[in-house]
Amino acid sequence: MLVTLGILAACGSNQGITVNFVGNSTCNTANQSPYSPSPPNTNSAPVGKPIDEMPHMHVAQGTVITYNHNPPTSGCHYSLGVGTAPIPAGIYPPIQKNLALTPEYWVHNLEHGYIVVSYNCPTGCDSQIQALSTWYQTLPPDPGGGVAYAKFIAVPYAAQKETWDVESWDWFDPMGSTLSLNEVKKFYANHVNQAPEGATSA
Repeated sequence: MLVTLGILAACGSNQGITVNFVGNSTCNTANQSPYSPSPPNTNSAPVGKPIDEMPHMHVAQGTVITYNHNPPTSGCHYSLGVGTAPIPAGIYPPIQKNLALTPEYWVHNLEHGYIVVSYNCPTGCDSQIQALSTWYQTLPPDPGGGVAYAKFIAVPYAAQKETWDVESWDWFDPMGSTLSLNEVKKFYANHVNQAPEGATSA
């Protein structure tokens, strides 16, 4: 099933943005509905680019999802933690032997309106991760008031092409080999809570 959705972007030209509601054999659209509007409304002129939306359905832990976009900006995912909470907010270190933080975990954060910085640093990027962590510590609580912390995580993701990317539900902004805190700040302000369950606590 492919459904085309369109909204007017919040920019001077009011240029229409169109995305499709698409699935695949690991996350299909049967009996599922897209987030509306899609892509989410933004607080100002859109930062990044819209990505076709996959269903936001919970699946059993251990299920492997093939996401249509790399890194994912939507799709089926696990529901873990207290109640239906996504993984805790914060900066996650580079992948270690006992840490397997696959997208099926953090796509749930996107569904709840989080901003996700994903990174692939095979040779190390300690200073950039520290800079990101320092900025994260200055963030005020969720501007939507749903939780008492900022809806933000940074996660290692070895499958992406770029060293640094930033995602929200239906939106993507590649940063390349250098972390741009200014770009992360703009993307965060633009897209936080703009998601299917952005107004809910978690």
